[in-house]
Amino acid sequence: MGGRGEEGMEAESGNYLVCVVEKDAVVENKDCRIEGGFDVGARGSDFELVARRDSFGRASLDCDREAAIAYGGPSSNVRVERTSRGCFKDGGALAEVMALYENLDDNALIVNDTQTIEALREEKQLQGIEGIMVLPELVIQALALAIRYLKEFGLERIICSGASFRPFLSKVEMTLSANTLQQLELTHPLCDRNLIYARLDAVSEISESMGSCRESHDKHMQEGETSCNLVVHSELGSVLSSVLTMLGRLPDVQRGITRIFHRTATPKEFIGVIQAILTSAKQLQVLHVEDDGVALSQQRKVNSGLLRRLICTTSSSTIIAHAVKLLSCLNKDAADQGDMLNLFITSNDQFPEVARGHIAVKMETEKLHLLLPQYQRQLHLRNLEFKTISGTTHLIEGLLLLVQLPSDVRVPLNWVKVSSTKKTIRYHPPEVLKALDELVLAKEELAVTCRTTWDGFLMGFGKYYSQFQAAVQSLAALDCLHSLSTLSRNQNYVRPVFVNDEEPSQIQIKCGRHPVLESLLGDGFVPNDTNLHADSEHCQIVTGPNMGGKSCYIRQVALIAIMAQVGSFVPASSATLHVLDGIYTRMGASDSIQQGTSTFFEELSEASHILRNCSSRSLVIIDELGRGTSTHDGVAIAYATLHYLLKEKKSMVLFVTHYPKILDIQMEFKSYVGAYHVSYLTTEQPSETIDSETGSGAGKLDQGEVTFLYKVVRGASDKSFGLNVARLAQLPPSCIARAAMMASELEAELSERKNKTQKLAEMPTQHGEYENLPKSAATSYSGQFKELEETFQKVLLSISSALAEAEPLYVMRSLKSTRDLAAKMLEQ
Repeated sequence: MGGRGEEGMEAESGNYLVCVVEKDAVVENKDCRIEGGFDVGARGSDFELVARRDSFGRASLDCDREAAIAYGGPSSNVRVERTSRGCFKDGGALAEVMALYENLDDNALIVNDTQTIEALREEKQLQGIEGIMVLPELVIQALALAIRYLKEFGLERIICSGASFRPFLSKVEMTLSANTLQQLELTHPLCDRNLIYARLDAVSEISESMGSCRESHDKHMQEGETSCNLVVHSELGSVLSSVLTMLGRLPDVQRGITRIFHRTATPKEFIGVIQAILTSAKQLQVLHVEDDGVALSQQRKVNSGLLRRLICTTSSSTIIAHAVKLLSCLNKDAADQGDMLNLFITSNDQFPEVARGHIAVKMETEKLHLLLPQYQRQLHLRNLEFKTISGTTHLIEGLLLLVQLPSDVRVPLNWVKVSSTKKTIRYHPPEVLKALDELVLAKEELAVTCRTTWDGFLMGFGKYYSQFQAAVQSLAALDCLHSLSTLSRNQNYVRPVFVNDEEPSQIQIKCGRHPVLESLLGDGFVPNDTNLHADSEHCQIVTGPNMGGKSCYIRQVALIAIMAQVGSFVPASSATLHVLDGIYTRMGASDSIQQGTSTFFEELSEASHILRNCSSRSLVIIDELGRGTSTHDGVAIAYATLHYLLKEKKSMVLFVTHYPKILDIQMEFKSYVGAYHVSYLTTEQPSETIDSETGSGAGKLDQGEVTFLYKVVRGASDKSFGLNVARLAQLPPSCIARAAMMASELEAELSERKNKTQKLAEMPTQHGEYENLPKSAATSYSGQFKELEETFQKVLLSISSALAEAEPLYVMRSLKSTRDLAAKMLEQ
């Protein structure tokens, strides 16, 4: 599976190999499948092996597959190959994997740094054989298939070089599903140039750290926040800016390290990459940062342990020594010219085979030069010399017209005439031809020796690969921290505050802003507050007009939470958050024609995924659930979904809807649910203005002009102003007029039903009034009550029948009957 691996986009290319193994099983008398997956991700020089735990059914695997494609790139770049796992039965898979480690020629490919291993264990990422032995059987089979596939391209060694094994989804990382990535527009491509540039300026600067969202108690998370703050210091910032600017003018260093490791790099690429790392290390050494806690004068300015580790990893004396040693073996000028014969510096007894090859070439060249004085004496021409014409070397030119040769001087008959002009004739003596053959042979042998030596030189780089890879990754992390710091400083971001794990889940944001839209609108962007707390109000039901800013508001909250857990400052006046274990979204509308699923089915599938996986520490965002079906069904599903989230999951919820009925849930969860709407101003006449917050004014709001204020305020809005959107979309005026008339009629009909229902509801409370009525009126009221009572009993009976049924078909029939009876009761 390739991610954005287009030719000419080397800096952004990434390739991923995903192996999925299926096994039939029987669970509770039902046929099921067990899936085991193994991902080998390659992005730059960082190869990460991700093991997916076994699971029953295909739903979980499909979610993982969609997430992998969302992280990896366009699904159009996916290539599928099917194979049999029969060869890996009876322990064959484990033997295949273990053989890879047993056949290693250099144990240096295994990371042996104690601190690195401890860090991997803290992050539950196991390495090498230790990580393989704890993998499930199916995952080992998938790994064996991956190794066999990589062997065809000579890439299997990368699995043994600093590779770590971890679950695809981890409890120490924020869960971002494929839907969340797409619906929050984190990886979905855009077509609008302005939005693309805005994303490049904002979201793209934090996307490289998206995979490092850690819990608040994790030291990496805390140090990441501190590092963001420290990078803006002038001295440290200037050094980092210099290093990163220099790296920005060079080719991709991460990709170069990978090409060197796989022995596909050219000498010019090798020198460029190693020289870039060496230059960066020397510049960072100016900071005199030590990782052993020694309080040096410069170190006092770098309090973050994360920054110290990154700088020390990049500028360590070991890295500098290795880089100097490697570069001292090569001739830069020859590498730039692609001259492989003169690439290696053979002094100090380095590369003896190459040195012997150069001696052989030199000896053959001297043999040729010794022939020239002999020919000068033979032809009595002191100015005779070898010529090279059109690539043909060591020619002898005889002057025919300008020089008078003695009549007794003759050219030997065994000389080979090569070419001639009006003034000269060119010859190859037989001794020269023989010496040339020997010289060409010596040069060819030298070329073969140099190519073999170059391949061995790159092979020997493997023992330094892990250290150079760590240096490159540290440079990438410093680049990310520097970008986040620059963005925070330029956009006036603030540092978020994370509460302890013992405290209730909460999101308290003051004057929060959307990080992308703010860069587009500037001062025109309207900030909004967000207050969610598990012990009080942790659900906001947001209503309001179309295009009023509801979706922008809920996306803004999610993006601020993501930025905070990346370790970035956030666009707000202040932000206090609890670390979230996941963000789940249900937004937009889409179908899947290939799988034969409708828009509504996709909508409910996403909702089902949210209900299964969210927790009390999750942020759930649902935008207009239930709009893909009839109003009654949509309201019922939306209401039931929100009820489940509040009662069973107790998640923090942002729920956007146009259904006023959803607001009734406040009666059951009074202190936990708040009604909000996006404020607006409406104007029916030039002199009449209606404020959504005060409700002053009169008139038909749907037919007036609407001014959006984009401010989220308390209270519900019963108007969606669909006709206003129709006008903005430039529907024909006649169509809009007819729609306005029908809307008015439907609203009047609904109002009449409500009034009739209200009158019937108030009748039993009017004590004594019923007895004083005339007999005819009393009989009429009695008949109405009796008919209403009978309908109500039928509704209850139908609900009881639905609850008692076991078959889904009969349940749906009972619910449909209940719906019809309820509608009839409302008409009465």
